[in-house]
Parts: sequence; C-alpha cells; structure tokens
Amino acid sequence: MSSDAGSIPAASKIFFRKMTAKKTIRILCTTASLLAGLTLILAAAGASGPRELKTIVIDPGHGGLDTGAKGKFGTMEKNITLAISFKLKALIEQNLPYRVILTRDKDIDVSLENRSALANNNNAALFISIHANASFRKKAQGSETFFMSLHASDEETRKLAYMENTSSELEKRIEKENKDEVKMILWDMAQSSYIKQSSKLAEIIQEELSADPNLKTENRGIKQAPFKVLTGVACPAVLVEMAFISNPDEEQKLAKEDFQKKIAEAVYQGLKKYTKLFS
Repeated sequence: MSSDAGSIPAASKIFFRKMTAKKTIRILCTTASLLAGLTLILAAAGASGPRELKTIVIDPGHGGLDTGAKGKFGTMEKNITLAISFKLKALIEQNLPYRVILTRDKDIDVSLENRSALANNNNAALFISIHANASFRKKAQGSETFFMSLHASDEETRKLAYMENTSSELEKRIEKENKDEVKMILWDMAQSSYIKQSSKLAEIIQEELSADPNLKTENRGIKQAPFKVLTGVACPAVLVEMAFISNPDEEQKLAKEDFQKKIAEAVYQGLKKYTKLFS
C-alpha cells in the first residue's frame, strides 16, 4: 500500500504539470492575441496624419453674374477658373484614386458659403480654390498660393482678400460678427491641425507652379489671408492665384489651352506630392 500510495502523488504531479503547461500556453496565446489587438487599436488611435483622402473639392472661382477680374482683352476670370478646374479634375481622376467634386460645373452663381458647405457635406479631405489674380499695377505678375489666416500677410494681400470676399456681395467691410465667426472657425481649424496642413499644401503647390520652366511665372510665394471661401471649410484648404489677368501678357497666356493644361498639371503634381507625404 505504501508503494501504491507513494505513486499517486507522483502521477498527480505529472498530471498537474501537464495541466499547468496547457493553461500557461493558453494564457500566453490569449495574451499575445490581446497585445496584437491592442497594438492595432493604438496604431489607429495614434495616427497623426490627415484623414484618409476620399473626396477632393475643386472650387472654380466666381461664376454667373460674378465674373471676377476682367483682362484688357476681355478675358473673364470666371471662364479661366472653370476651364482649368475641369482639366485638374480630369488629371486627378485619371491618376489618383479619389473622387473629385467641383463647386460649380457651369457658368452659375454659387455663394462663398455654399462652396464651403458643399465641401463639408461631402466630407472633403482637401479643398482647392482656383483663381486668376488682379492688381491695379498692370506689371504685377506671377503665381501665389494662399491658406487661411485672420490677418493678411501684407497690405496687397489684404486688398486682394477684400475684393475676393466682396466681389459678389458688394460689402464694404467684414462685419464684426463675421470676424468672430472667422475666429471660431480658425480655432477649430487650429485644433484639428488644418492650418498647418494647409500651409504645407500651399507650399508644395507653389513650388510646382514656380518650378515648371514651361510656365515661366514669377514665384510670389505662399501667403496668408482671410479669404471667406476658405474659412468655413473643415479640411486643409488653399486658394491658388495662377497668374495676373490684369497683366496683358499673362492674360493672353491664361486664355491659351496649353498654358491652362500646364497650370492644371503643376497643381496636380503638388497635390500628388502632398498626398504621398500624408498617406
């Protein structure tokens, strides 16, 4: 009996060792699975880049009764912006896996508020407003790209923003309540890092516009201005002034199909580089 009694504990030890080993393996496997799941959750929660690009909104400036600036030879800004926006839309859709929406696809009036609302209602990831510049100085030339700020970079930029903001509404100033609204939107944008991303997008697009030897446009750099069309957009947003329609030489360039294609290509290349940086 003594030998049998002594063998029971030994067998029990082996049995419990096997059970403990199996339990340990199950625990380790469960822990590994939990850690893997936690890693995925943290990676998703910790993503610091902008939202995944799905929809890009292109805004052809002006339209309808709002002709925008008009050149010496009768070229109207609203027609140039629409033509180049169509070309840019085609390039994006042909080469990038994103949906593209135009704020207008014909010669119609669209309020600045409705342009922003269209972008937000379609959960736009990027907003690009296309314009042709104008100045009282007939020799003013070149391209420049803007992103949102409550204060303009300089006096000339302030005047440009004023003209763009009031071209269809004939306002003499931005009302105090609108300033308060801009401040609130800027706060929201700052919290979401949109201003920083808008600055980067403006920088890359402007680099492409100035680097293309075929365009031969002066690089006027990137600037900040309180453009109303940018204030209500809840995503990185820029406004591109392609060239000066008030300059007779650049007006003639803007009216040419080949120049329009080159402008669209430069903006597209900038957009492509930006999406690679933040994808």
